[in-house]
Amino acid sequence: MSEATYKSIAVLGIGTVANPLIKELLANGASVLVITRPSSKARQIPEGAHHTAIDYTDAPALTAAFRKHGVEVVVSTINHGALDAQPPAAEAAKEAGVKLFVPSEYGPPTAGHTEGIGGMKSRFADFLVATGLPYTRLYVGVFIDWIPYLFALDETGKLNIIGEGSSPATVTAVSDITGFLAYVLTHLPPSQLHNATFRIQGERKTLRELAALYGDRVPVVDISEFPSSVKNGAPRAVLQAIFNSGIGSTGFDAAEGKDDEQRAGSSNSLWPGHQWRTVKEVLNL
Repeated sequence: MSEATYKSIAVLGIGTVANPLIKELLANGASVLVITRPSSKARQIPEGAHHTAIDYTDAPALTAAFRKHGVEVVVSTINHGALDAQPPAAEAAKEAGVKLFVPSEYGPPTAGHTEGIGGMKSRFADFLVATGLPYTRLYVGVFIDWIPYLFALDETGKLNIIGEGSSPATVTAVSDITGFLAYVLTHLPPSQLHNATFRIQGERKTLRELAALYGDRVPVVDISEFPSSVKNGAPRAVLQAIFNSGIGSTGFDAAEGKDDEQRAGSSNSLWPGHQWRTVKEVLNL
């Protein structure tokens, strides 16, 4: 007898990942509850989804909402600045009888990391294991949609590169990330989702290879740091450092300390028949 797939899913947050994910979940026949913070700016909730505003640290209120809607899966899209809200949300999910928690990853592999954002994400996965709440982790590399931001192209009219730019990283379209996650959550049986780690990949490119896709019409400039005129230069530099260090590939493993090209995108086949979008397609190059 086959396992029943999940049909009732709560999404924490509304933004870059959450909004298209909600639409994909609805298109795949799921019942979706969107939970945003009371302080969140007003955003358009996709038609067909339920919505409630609750502080993510208010465990009793979250538990009540999960129970009311019969939530089976909680998907966190909480941003980096609010990751400390995930543990109370997970405790509420556990109390409500939720069967699966998808933590906010949506980047390079974090398992085994001890420092920074990666360390926070890795420790939260350990927390889920300790509480007995199964997880699904999704590694995607860097969003293709963020490549112009990565280079500060819109602000400077140039493709700014820090360092050699010769190490490959995974780049994946947001639409493919959300489409894949919605598909596996609604089509795979629980036994394939519980404590599973998925590694997907749109393309594998170095910074130099990404710059070359723009052709001769956009100049490439080597810099040591972003000029002060570029807002948020520090996070852009961090993204480029992720490329240059080799940890931006979904084939990277912190325990081994190396990237395995065969491991990168190893979960792509779980979405049968899908054509993964290229950088040229997403950015209209």
